[in-house]
Amino acid sequence: MKILVIRPSPEGEELVNMLKYIGILSWNFSCFNFFPSISPLSLSHKIYELYKSNIIIISSKRSVYYTNLYLNQNNLCWPLFPDYYSIGKSTAMFLKKYIKKKFLFQKKKTVKI
Repeated sequence: MKILVIRPSPEGEELVNMLKYIGILSWNFSCFNFFPSISPLSLSHKIYELYKSNIIIISSKRSVYYTNLYLNQNNLCWPLFPDYYSIGKSTAMFLKKYIKKKFLFQKKKTVKI
């Protein structure tokens, strides 16, 4: 089995190293990375969209971290109206530190062969 990991750095490299350690051939190819924005104009428009959203899908802890950093620097809070969906329980638990709301996330299923 060969696995292509598309997580951003450094988490992608960490996962590849763990997989290689247990004997699974894998590579990391980051399709995206997260950095703080230097353009307040583009972010201000995105924040408006965040507040008028009905559903917010959280893809990673890093996206939560940088969004929360921006919100704090601009004296804003996470919107409470939308439904939040998380890709992974750990990401949901990370976001729960910042907003007190129920989250939906995919539960891992174990399949026996």
